[in-house]
Amino acid sequence: MKYFCSGFLFCLVISLSLLSGPAGAKTMDEMNNIEIYRKASPGVVNISSVVVEYDFFYRPIHKEGTGSGIVIDQLGHIVTNNHVIQDSRSLEVTLSDGSKRPAVLVGTDPGYDLAVIKIDVPEGKLKAIPMGSSKDLKVGQKVLAIGNPFGFGQTLTTGVISSLQRSIQTETGSIIKDLIQTDAAINPGNSGGPLLNSKGEIIGINTMILSPTGANVGVGFGIPVDTVKQVIPRLISGRFSYYGILPLAFFALVSIIFYIFWRQVVGRIKIKRFQNKRDNGQA
Repeated sequence: MKYFCSGFLFCLVISLSLLSGPAGAKTMDEMNNIEIYRKASPGVVNISSVVVEYDFFYRPIHKEGTGSGIVIDQLGHIVTNNHVIQDSRSLEVTLSDGSKRPAVLVGTDPGYDLAVIKIDVPEGKLKAIPMGSSKDLKVGQKVLAIGNPFGFGQTLTTGVISSLQRSIQTETGSIIKDLIQTDAAINPGNSGGPLLNSKGEIIGINTMILSPTGANVGVGFGIPVDTVKQVIPRLISGRFSYYGILPLAFFALVSIIFYIFWRQVVGRIKIKRFQNKRDNGQA
């Protein structure tokens, strides 16, 4: 009986070890993450920009910025955030293989915080990431983000959709609606990178975070890909965007109305004073 129990325990341990798999084996979820990154990372680029500002004595100060971008076709078009390239004097794109290319601005839409730039590359050099849909997204759905946080190069983070249809005010003062909120780590430099679903499809473009420190605290936002798909063709074709200038146009209109009203008030005051002086003189 003693030998039987020992043999039974030995077989049980061996069976459990075989069922658990070899040491270091990856789960199906991990394998999926690895495969998504392998396929999508060639379509993510690093964008370096140079902005020239001036000090009190009007001396030029060159400042460098970094962000991410997504290859959208074989012609060299790359979509990113408007704030990544805004006011840039020069743009340089670093591809996944480490090669660098100068880029030119094709079009921007500040209202949606989107921009398209273009690089010259040999045919077949680029690989675009397939675009999915943001129509049927659910809170709790797994997402993956790829970008270049702090200029470190391609980095993968994972998380879930925390909420949908968020509205956030951009630096230009416009309101971007229907944003995707996620807890996937998004840091400075991730802006313009893809937010992917479990199939490796783009469901959004990472655009901003809310943080008291400027670093990720688990509240990041992405522009829905359905919005991106509507804006991109217009930017590439050069069609004008009215959405981005609506806040400025409204402000200009209010300013004009206020100026006209102010001129009328001042004019009436002057006329009233003149009449009072004339009446006093006649008296």
